[in-house]
Amino acid sequence: MAALVATLEQALALHQVGRLDEAEAIYARLIAADPNAVDALNLSGQIDLAHRRFDVALAKFVRARTLAPGFADAWMNEGNALRGAGQPGAALASLEQAASLAPGHALILCNRGLAKLDLGDANGAAADIAAADAAMPGVKALRENLGVALKAANRPMAALAVFAANDSPGSAASVRQDLLDHAGAMTDYAAALTREPGRPDIESNRLFTANYDPAMDSAAIKALYAAWGNARARPPIAFTPDLSPTRRLRIGFVSGDFRRHSARHFLWPLLEYFPRDDATLIAFATDPGADDDWTRRYRGAFAEWHAIGELDDDAAASLITAAKIDVLVDLSGHSQGNRLGVFARKPAPVQATWLGYGGTTGLAAIDWYIGDERLVPQGAEPAFVERVWRLPRTAFVYAPQDEMPEPGPAPMRRKAYPTFGCFSRTVRYNERCLALWARILATIPNARLVLNALVFGESETRALFQRRFAEWGGDAARLDLIATAPQPVTWAAYGDIDIALDPFPHNAGATTFEALWMGVPVLSKRDRAPLGRFGDSILGACGLGDWVVDDDDAFVARAVAAVADPAALDGLRQGMRARVANSALGDAPAYARDFAAALRGMWQTRCAERRA
Repeated sequence: MAALVATLEQALALHQVGRLDEAEAIYARLIAADPNAVDALNLSGQIDLAHRRFDVALAKFVRARTLAPGFADAWMNEGNALRGAGQPGAALASLEQAASLAPGHALILCNRGLAKLDLGDANGAAADIAAADAAMPGVKALRENLGVALKAANRPMAALAVFAANDSPGSAASVRQDLLDHAGAMTDYAAALTREPGRPDIESNRLFTANYDPAMDSAAIKALYAAWGNARARPPIAFTPDLSPTRRLRIGFVSGDFRRHSARHFLWPLLEYFPRDDATLIAFATDPGADDDWTRRYRGAFAEWHAIGELDDDAAASLITAAKIDVLVDLSGHSQGNRLGVFARKPAPVQATWLGYGGTTGLAAIDWYIGDERLVPQGAEPAFVERVWRLPRTAFVYAPQDEMPEPGPAPMRRKAYPTFGCFSRTVRYNERCLALWARILATIPNARLVLNALVFGESETRALFQRRFAEWGGDAARLDLIATAPQPVTWAAYGDIDIALDPFPHNAGATTFEALWMGVPVLSKRDRAPLGRFGDSILGACGLGDWVVDDDDAFVARAVAAVADPAALDGLRQGMRARVANSALGDAPAYARDFAAALRGMWQTRCAERRA
């Protein structure tokens, strides 16, 4: 027995200094000698966890806690293995058992909090992780998890305080961008990349934030993206495709959003009506945890389904090439779950980007950006690394949720004042747009402005926005900051809005469609293409081009004119849903044909260029 203990201690020492292979070999010998060696089972399972062998680890932890039901660490590790295997509900149950056996145990509390976060209980997660932090102060990773939980709980000011105190500039930046501090966010991202050069998530977040920064012009943004793309350039995969211009095409779609996600309102109508007479559609899913009702629905829309979330970029690119994809479409850009590193390897002869992001990717390996004439007007091409392919009618198609209620009458007809509003995420707000909106209130003395975002559930965030609005010329007493959830409450809140205001220089996207479907006209101002032209693209496609203006004075004048005729505004509201449904935005079959023709055109361009 003494020899076994000595061997276990030796293995543990190796384990603690990161010599995992050596430690694992000793644990294996101990378990072979004694299959009931609880400590060896538990420690060996931890190494399996580190190598993401979740099923193997789980079996060891279950055996350990079966042999020793009071072994809290084994229960905790079982929960961690279940989390890794994508079973958050079962993970929480195991972690609850661990917590009951070891009340106040910091690691158990932290891991239970992370399981709650997986299940969407961000407030419960923050409470658990805060308790863990109090029990074991000074642990940087634990504090980072606390900040993440607070951010998920829509408490950005509290999260920022944690990240700043924890000296985590990359995480702090991700919160600053939602708190009217784009310049501070860009500075923090730069500092984070100095510490961790090349870290993909920080790089993409920095690029993403640049689009919202009102101080940056198109040339500066393009330069950032191009520099990023040049650093990621890879020699293309060597293969010889069959460049026959009219043959049946194999078209791949790469996305992390094949699940219940807002992208479904735009992607699903395309897939549902995509003509398959001369094309085969193949999915490459990047989110390994996606498995809900919409995931199953998406699976039925594709002839083949490949999960690449667990593959590195080289392996995923090789898989795509082996699948003989002709045209590969990126649906994520720099948003979460993107696999731009795969596209950098050029695994398909033609590559394009559409939908999930809106701007240039920065990758020369992506051939085309898919837009329309309003989204990318002639002369805006220098904003892109890619070439621009303009769809003939609209860049978007929209399928609303069935549960959305019918629009009600314009609220100003029952109130003594008009109400303007914006339900976009606060990352799109800045001094320029809030100062302009303040001018509307100054021009229409009885008007009110409602901003609706989940972060306004935090009193400190509300106070910050009230203060900034006043500093930028607004009457804070007429600014209402609300946070509506779940979604039916948000839909109902549109019933109190007469006119929605589109932020700039980065326009809204999904919330513009949502506002229109709920009957609320949207007033937009053209800014730098393409992200400052979403409003023009969407409104122009449904015959509301007169709600898009070019300068601040025209913006205020249009708002004043609109509320001066409540009857006309109400009539527009009552006919809005039919207007959108009967426009190019609602014509999914025609849009799908246009999109398919565009991909065929890209393929034929590639064939022609190869022959030239």
